[in-house]
Amino acid sequence: MADTKINIKYKDRLFRLRFGSEEYKEDILSLYNALNDSSYCNADDLTITTIDDVIYIKMKNDVSILLDGNMPLWEQQGSINPNMPVRGFMYFGSLYSQYVKVNKLKLSDSFMNKTDNGEFEWTATVYNLNRGEK
Repeated sequence: MADTKINIKYKDRLFRLRFGSEEYKEDILSLYNALNDSSYCNADDLTITTIDDVIYIKMKNDVSILLDGNMPLWEQQGSINPNMPVRGFMYFGSLYSQYVKVNKLKLSDSFMNKTDNGEFEWTATVYNLNRGEK
């Protein structure tokens, strides 16, 4: 039994495969609709924006997409991690940086959902799928 190796990244890989692959865009759209109480129908309208695990970036996120001006970030975790908001902030910084490089020249142009209040809050929403847990 001492030689048994456990792949602790199994759930992460499964989540990334199912909700981060072009071949499963319908499932990605279904997840988006379920989490946002929306009813988008065309999976071709979404773009996968997940950060790849490359050495010079030194970080990756599980799954992110761009749909109708929204760029959600989904990360599969086995348990609640108190630094999720900080990691999310760093991931969004990289995601927006990539978006700006491709689409815009000014930072102020990069906000897809315009607001005039000048305030932005970064939070993490946790959905615990374990039975009996809140």
